[in-house]
This record gives sequence, C-alpha cells and structure tokens, in this order.
Amino acid sequence: MRSRIFSSLTVVSRQLQWLGIALASFGLVGISACQNAPNPPEATESSTTAPAESLPPAPPPPPDTAFLALLSPTQTAQIRVLGLPLVLPTAIPDEFGVVQIETQSDERFGGYQILYRDGSDRCFLIEYTVGGVGDLPATENRLPLNPPILADDTVEYGLNSGPYVDTSLREQFPEPSLISDWLPVEGGFVRLAGAALINNSLVPAVPCTNLAVEEAVAIIDSLAVISEDIQGDGAVE
Repeated sequence: MRSRIFSSLTVVSRQLQWLGIALASFGLVGISACQNAPNPPEATESSTTAPAESLPPAPPPPPDTAFLALLSPTQTAQIRVLGLPLVLPTAIPDEFGVVQIETQSDERFGGYQILYRDGSDRCFLIEYTVGGVGDLPATENRLPLNPPILADDTVEYGLNSGPYVDTSLREQFPEPSLISDWLPVEGGFVRLAGAALINNSLVPAVPCTNLAVEEAVAIIDSLAVISEDIQGDGAVE
C-alpha cells in the first residue's frame, strides 16, 4: 500500500516538474517576444500649416498721364477713322492735357493736329500729314536730333528755336519760334510745333507760351507709331 502511494506521488511530482518547465519556457518566449516587438510610434506634435501671407494691396488706378498720350478712346477713334498711322508722344510733361484735336481727310494733305496745354498756358502741337511738306525758314538756333522713331540715319533732322534769321520774317513773326523739322514716319511726316505756330494758326483765346527746349526734345524722342489694338483709356479732355 505504501509503495503504491509513493509511486503515485512520484508520478505527480514528475508531472508538476514538467509543467513548471513548460510554464518557464512559455514565460521566456513571451519576454523575448515583448523585447523584439517594434516600439509603437511616438506621438508627434501635429504639424500646423503656416498661415498664407496676405496679398499685397492692389495698385492704385493709373493717373490721367498714364493714358495713351492723354487721348480718350473717342479721340483716338476720331484720328483712326482717317485711316492714317497714329503717331503720338509717349512721354508728356506733367500737368499737360489735350485741349483740341483737328483732323483733315485728304489723299494729298490729310492729317491731324493734337494740341496739348498746361495750367500755365504752355503749349505744344503734334502735327501729322501725309504730304505737302517743305523746308522750314532758318532760325537763330538749331539742335540736331536723332530720335528712335527716325529709321533713316541719313536724314538731317533737328529742332529749330529762336527768332527767324530772315529780317522780313522776323518783323512779320517777332515771337520766338520752336518747331521741329518734318520727321518722316510710317505713311507720312510728323513734327512738334510751339507757341508761335499755335498762336498764328489755331488762334487760341488765351495765347500760348513755349516749352523749354529740353522738354521739347524729350517729347520728340518719345514719338512712336501706336498699333491698331491700342485704343486709349478714357482720359478726360
């Protein structure tokens, strides 16, 4: 009886020993698995998108002097209806505005005149004609010029100023002259004229006075043929 009980206890002891070994092995495997498992991703601070920079303020509307030679679309169309090239100054002194436009439709002598004036009654005239031009009487002063619009370098071109050299002309027109030669351009000729011609031909209610020679030169240098797709932007007369 004792031996049977002892034998049973021995068997139970061995079973418990094997069970302990199994549990220990399972624990080691679990620990190893935990050690080898990848670490969970660390929480990162959510990235914030930088606020968009505010757009710069819109530019102010252009001043009147930014319009096409200070001509409104209606005035531009008044000239274009002649079918002639539109030759205009692109640099005009401050405070000037268009006060008068004259057009003439003629195959031989057609053209247009644009009169500019400022608040001090200084004036200049831009004239375009298809023909009928000739040499001008000599004046005391002449400044040779070569504006960008002049395509032919062999053409002698300049700005004439001061009293006429001819005594009879000086007596007839005592006012100092300021007038350029006729400048050959697309389809015709263009020139700048000052107060003497304006006061005698257009007879304004208030007589004009001349620009400075330097201002006249800058205007002549800015003359350009304006393409058909540019119509003017509404400058007030």
